[in-house]
Amino acid sequence: MRGGTCDIVIISNSPGELSSWVKVTSQRLKEKRPDLRIILVLVPCPYASGKEVQVAEKFPSIDIVVPPSRFLQFLFLGKLPPGYKPSHRGVVVFLGGDYWHAAGMAWKLKYPAVAYTTRAYAGLSRYFRHIFCPYESIKEELEKQGVPPEKLVVAGNLMVEGVKPTMSREEGRRKWNLAPDLLTVGIFPGSRLYHVQDSLPVFLKVAEEIKEQVPGVQFVLGLSPFLTVDEIKDCLKSPDTPIPGSGGSVSNSGAGYRIITEGGLPVQILESGQYDAMNVSDLVLTIPGTNTAECAYLGRPMVVASSWKARIPRGGLGFFINSLPIGGFRRAVMHRMLEQLKYMSLPNLIAQSPIVPEVMVEDRAEEITGVAVRLIRDGEGRQKMSLRLREIMGETGAVEKITGTILNLIEPREAT
Repeated sequence: MRGGTCDIVIISNSPGELSSWVKVTSQRLKEKRPDLRIILVLVPCPYASGKEVQVAEKFPSIDIVVPPSRFLQFLFLGKLPPGYKPSHRGVVVFLGGDYWHAAGMAWKLKYPAVAYTTRAYAGLSRYFRHIFCPYESIKEELEKQGVPPEKLVVAGNLMVEGVKPTMSREEGRRKWNLAPDLLTVGIFPGSRLYHVQDSLPVFLKVAEEIKEQVPGVQFVLGLSPFLTVDEIKDCLKSPDTPIPGSGGSVSNSGAGYRIITEGGLPVQILESGQYDAMNVSDLVLTIPGTNTAECAYLGRPMVVASSWKARIPRGGLGFFINSLPIGGFRRAVMHRMLEQLKYMSLPNLIAQSPIVPEVMVEDRAEEITGVAVRLIRDGEGRQKMSLRLREIMGETGAVEKITGTILNLIEPREAT
């Protein structure tokens, strides 16, 4: 084995993968081997928020962040990113994007490659030493597609490995001046600005309607690290949403920022600690995405809402659908896509059963409100949902298996 610094080159792309897979894997690798140099290579992605570089640079475990443009220059032109000289030895780790991104980087660097995937897709699998799967069902499907069984490792769900609140529910409620005896509804409108522009005013309208029907409820907004308070302010100044919503203003409440909606409802903004925000919530209103799995792992009952009128990620048919005018054809396309997926939320997809309610909104926020109010009034139903969510998300341990295998590729005796 050659000497010198050893590089772990992580390939990833968008907010969900970055805030879950990348953060926890890089952190655990550094804990096991502080001498490793960890390079995060961000690849071009239609699902990106545009803030991946800024967020990743705040991760203490990441030594170098390579933006998407530099990735392409290095892969196709051999132009090294500033401050990066590849080591003689290392491992490429696929944690988001397309397989070819990691396969190409491994070929360029002459490193072995491993991949974590939640899809039963065997393309380019021959270029990876190991492929980690969250569940046995994914492994079985990949075997049917011809991937050698010895290459496949059932690691568990990496998405929930880093879901660790920093404080108890009681401590969180004290920190943000929340009433300890009131039911708390958490609003999680997404990580991408265009999602928040479409969903936040609608969720605020839902909150106003809930408050009218169930007075003993308080509300918080879980702010993604990919968003700023100023962007929230802009979303609420003159909301222009496909489903009528509520605007408002943002001010500093003494315990941080809060929104006052057009109807006079206060909503506390929880800027730091997504998982602490989930932890203080008794019910969550959210859109489809990684946060549905994170809430499920914490056992948080939720209502997952979307609309055929709202913008969707630009990948696949997204650009085409977003360009369609609001009307019957767009509605038919969106509903057809949902029929093929069967479910919108990750816990329902994992369980292949409707554990949490999903609402495809047609015309007004009230369609979400009715579902949310029924859950608020059904404490036993929320408790059963919480238990079922924890059950289907399973145990942790994926990061240990993955990082152990990565270190074994460097040198077997170094894995701990």
